[in-house]
Amino acid sequence: MRGRATKALSIYHGAETRDRSETMSQSDKRAVHAVHAILTRRFPKAFPEDYDALRPLKIDVHAELIARAPDLDPALLRRALANHTGRDGYLLALIHGRGDRRYDLDGNPAGSVTPEEREEAQKRLDASTRRGQDRAARVREHKEREEKRKKQREIERRNREAKAARKAAHERVQQEIAARKAALIAQGITPESRSERKRRLIREAAERAAKRARGPGPAPDRPAGDASQRPAPRPFRDEPGQGRRPERAPERDERPQRAPERDEPAPDRPAPHVEFRKKRRFVPPNPDG
Repeated sequence: MRGRATKALSIYHGAETRDRSETMSQSDKRAVHAVHAILTRRFPKAFPEDYDALRPLKIDVHAELIARAPDLDPALLRRALANHTGRDGYLLALIHGRGDRRYDLDGNPAGSVTPEEREEAQKRLDASTRRGQDRAARVREHKEREEKRKKQREIERRNREAKAARKAAHERVQQEIAARKAALIAQGITPESRSERKRRLIREAAERAAKRARGPGPAPDRPAGDASQRPAPRPFRDEPGQGRRPERAPERDERPQRAPERDEPAPDRPAPHVEFRKKRRFVPPNPDG
């Protein structure tokens, strides 16, 4: 009897595994839920609506279901029974059920739950708990990713709006510049951009530097080698000391000599003491006096 019960439970487990591994369409899932609802109405003691009122079913209950519900599809009955026996509440009923009893479709006792079946139910419950935790973790990760994507989309939307605003402002500025240029052209003034003005100033500065490097050239109205146009030397002075050399007139390219600076006393050297005396006023004598 115990080996038969273990074999029947393994059949249920295999049916549930196959049902969960198979890919069912939405229509098949709706059909299985509809069959489970029919079983709940026909056999309320074996398939109660209250989750806490679930009880272990007897062995070979699938054959009894097919016999007592011939109008239902056997494949859908198998899937509905696999979904019912794979619920966590049903596994808890196998593990912690009072009296270790099994029940038939009418709610009558029909066999008992063995320790092996209880151990197998505990393993299945642990696996289901892990699957539920993994599913919850995936849901949390999915929500976090969706939240990040939502924030990123919001940031991108704001960036697009800011970029569009900057572009519109730039276009307005360009229109104002074009209008000012048109007004200057209408007045006969050639407008000059900032870059053009910068290049012009650089070019003028380079030309001035080149001129300074070449030095002063000859005057345009007199040739460079004409000695007759040079200024005559100044005559000797008529002052005493005729032996002195005549002073040379400064050439045009010579700069005037800078006046020598007066020697100032060093700040650490004291200034010489100067004594000022008051002059006496001479008053002539009065002859009448």
